[in-house]
Order: sequence, then structure tokens, then C-alpha cells
Amino acid sequence: MKKYKVAIQKGLNEIFELLKNEGYDVVSYEDYDGDADITIISGIDSEYEEIETTQCRVCGPNDKQMLLIDATRLTPEKVLEYVKTIRC
Repeated sequence: MKKYKVAIQKGLNEIFELLKNEGYDVVSYEDYDGDADITIISGIDSEYEEIETTQCRVCGPNDKQMLLIDATRLTPEKVLEYVKTIRC
């Protein structure tokens, strides 16, 4: 199974630690360099208010696909499940 690079919003420490312990390359969203395969956010603002719980987005100069996960109402274990079954 491929281990993806995951950017995680500040304050989602349990998710950060769980994914890190599972062997994922985890970085803070604030330190995000545009090269993540998955971005995990919480507390949706107007920029993201219409996303589903998981949604693919195209980003970056090479039209790379990234999975965006809204962790607002998810347990860390559920987030891990989404990450393990990435479909983008």
C-alpha cells in the first residue's frame, strides 16, 4: 500500500499523530508546499463550505489531484479509514 503525503490543519493533533504512527508522511498544513496527496481540514470556512466529507480536487501547476477530507465530524479512526482507501 502506498503511503501518501498528508497535510493536516493545525489543531488536529490526534489525527496528525495517528497518521504519523501509521507511517504516513505528515506535514502541517501551514508548512504545506503544494506537494501533498491528501489535505485534512476542519471547521470549514466559506472557501470550502460546499465540499463533501471527502472530495478530489485538482491543484498545482501540473493539475495534480489531491484528496481533501473535512474532518469536522469525524473520529481520527474514520479519517484513517478514508486515507487508507483513497480514491481520487
